[in-house]
Amino acid sequence: MVAELFEKTTLKSYFFSVFISFLIIVFIHYCKNNGSLRIEFLPNIIIFWLLFSGIIFLIGFLENKNSVNTFRAIHLLSFPLIYLFFPHGKELVITKVLIAVLIIFSKYSYSRIFNENKSYIRLFDLSFLIVLLILYNKYFIFFLIIPIKVLFNQKFRDLKHLISFLIPLTFLPLILEIFKKLFFQKYKFFFNYNYMINTWKIEENFFYTEFIWFILIFIAILSSILFIPRRYEKGRYEGFIFMIFWLYISIIMGVFSLHKGEGEWFLSFIPVAYFLGIIIERIKYIKIKNMLIYLLFFIGVISKLIQNKII
Repeated sequence: MVAELFEKTTLKSYFFSVFISFLIIVFIHYCKNNGSLRIEFLPNIIIFWLLFSGIIFLIGFLENKNSVNTFRAIHLLSFPLIYLFFPHGKELVITKVLIAVLIIFSKYSYSRIFNENKSYIRLFDLSFLIVLLILYNKYFIFFLIIPIKVLFNQKFRDLKHLISFLIPLTFLPLILEIFKKLFFQKYKFFFNYNYMINTWKIEENFFYTEFIWFILIFIAILSSILFIPRRYEKGRYEGFIFMIFWLYISIIMGVFSLHKGEGEWFLSFIPVAYFLGIIIERIKYIKIKNMLIYLLFFIGVISKLIQNKII
């Protein structure tokens, strides 16, 4: 039974997470290539599988370093499972992976603020990472709400934390601008990108690519409201709050196309998988949990086959 494998975070649960991820990535490549698998697809499959598994391991590693882990063993399953429903683009874009890594580290830094004596250092790290995101895409400025929220906490309402927040915000863009003028004048670095706000439009393949994802986003929103930890569970509560911000910001940026390149919904994948994992975890009866997991696998596989006109 699948659910029992992800009751606790063990080497076995990691192994099965990586194995399931491989099967799903192979299946998605099969669908994207009109129902065919050839040997020349293998390098792309392996690279994507390593990156996908690396993201899962990175999240698990950073969360285990926290005194309170907001990610559970069930998320080792929910990430590959929910990926079946994700509206995939044509190709893997490495910049999207780097953005995900920066936000994951931001979440770690944010959680550590509430668990360490030198919280101002972690606030500096958080501010630094978010400024890097903003330099890539100015609409990531929404993430500044998170460190600003920290400053409103009475415990961190002092000059030391304010300076830790402002230093990256003030000096990092200036330093990069100087480097750009000195070394990268002939290249488009983080800058010179034309941004347009385009409200989301229904296209021909809407029902096949995004309708199911919208349903999952709605369920994730419900999960973020219904299963929020109590405030006295400080570590878990704050980690949960970060994921709420991540989810809602991803929805705003997806609906209004405030992104660079393809993939309106790439930012929403991790928070959606996180909150749907919480729903699966909250089910008390193993049989019902297993039935839900099998049902999601079945719906995900059928929807991908229909979407790519294989059946």
